[in-house]
Amino acid sequence: MKPESSSDWLDLVDRYLNGTLGEEEFAELKATLRSDPRKRDQYFGAVKMDTLLREIASKQEPSARPGVVLPALSRRSWILAAGLVGCCLMGLVLLAPLLLRTEEAVIASAAKARWLSDAMMEGQRLRSGDQLRLASGSVEVRFRTGALTRIHGPALFEVLSGNGGFLYYGEARSQADTEESHGFTIETHTGKFMDQGTEFLTTASPDGFSQMHVSSGAVDVEVKGFAQERLGKGSGFGIEPGDTPVMIRIEQGDETPAFSFPTIPPPSRDDEAGLQQGRGSVVLISRDGKGRENLPHQESGPPELLLDGKAQTGRDQPGESFFFPNGAEGTILLDLGREIPVSRIHTYSWHLSEVEPGARKRAVQRYTLWGCGREKPATMPSARSAVGWTRIARVDTDAFFGVEDEPDRPAQQACAIHSNAPSIGTFRYLLFQVIPTPMPDGLPAQHTFFGEIDVFKTPTN
Repeated sequence: MKPESSSDWLDLVDRYLNGTLGEEEFAELKATLRSDPRKRDQYFGAVKMDTLLREIASKQEPSARPGVVLPALSRRSWILAAGLVGCCLMGLVLLAPLLLRTEEAVIASAAKARWLSDAMMEGQRLRSGDQLRLASGSVEVRFRTGALTRIHGPALFEVLSGNGGFLYYGEARSQADTEESHGFTIETHTGKFMDQGTEFLTTASPDGFSQMHVSSGAVDVEVKGFAQERLGKGSGFGIEPGDTPVMIRIEQGDETPAFSFPTIPPPSRDDEAGLQQGRGSVVLISRDGKGRENLPHQESGPPELLLDGKAQTGRDQPGESFFFPNGAEGTILLDLGREIPVSRIHTYSWHLSEVEPGARKRAVQRYTLWGCGREKPATMPSARSAVGWTRIARVDTDAFFGVEDEPDRPAQQACAIHSNAPSIGTFRYLLFQVIPTPMPDGLPAQHTFFGEIDVFKTPTN
């Protein structure tokens, strides 16, 4: 229970400074300092008085204060003063972090949130360093600057300031459209995403993989070792952790045969994997050691079209595309013909089959890309065992574009994988483990239509 009167409160402070406060009363003191500005001022007044006593106890000349006459103190008074000073200093050490941590945000709503830590309620104030640990559900956090972030569980999010936080894992959908929230920042283990008047989605995995998609406005991306980049509406960005981070850029095309994207060039005839170079080839091999088939869909074009330097002429052209049967994972093994330092890898897709008006089916690039050198390992890589293989990137364009409903899914997409190092690695073989997209209403998971894969070599001086 909080003190009933000013005298009770001052007595609480006095007993704290004298070291006679119990644990329950100490908790009461901290809670009052958080919530009552007037009593905080009273507390600081007591601290100032103890500071004066510290000057006396240390036999230093008291600070000149006009009109203040200090009485001569006895030896006993000097000892008492020194004791009070010690208590004061102890109080400052214990309470300084509490008093310096200002309120930075508030929980605006908590929709069916299940907590891994102590439950937090709507209206609860948050300070720098406070963490939100969600098992499921979602929480909206409104920052002091007016920025709003909706955190979806499972997630771990830490408030860093009144204009940003750290996403350890999970999903955070942020909107920063006030003047004060300019520069609102979401940090992850691998990068920083800084708002420039926008709405954007950030996701992070426990292993450090993070990605971001710009819904509106622009976002500055900062990754160690890379020049800062600004992404506009419709662009996505991913960061694969490692000694040399690998960047994954996702962009939406203009949905014409020109395959025009904001920064990613259209399909190329001059890349290292192109049929025109006479070295690259596509091999379809069993996904595992059980001899299961790894064949294209019966309406798919041949795998060689992935290397012909051009993509589809329309949004629903199965014969000009390469894709796998519904419900099955597929594996594309690209043999570059020789081991080369790879600087960039581009993949392109275009698919919009409108079975019903507005229903954008299957236009999703979702794959894990692996690489190996001159000798191809006997076994295929997996999350548990990847002997001889290097995982280069994980691509999921739905996550980049923040797709919640199929109509939100862009039909024409490009993915560019690169690094700030001279190369992302030296490889002969590139393995694409292609994952189908889950469909609603119990329909089999389905694949997108890939049109082209381009691989570029690191230039030599």
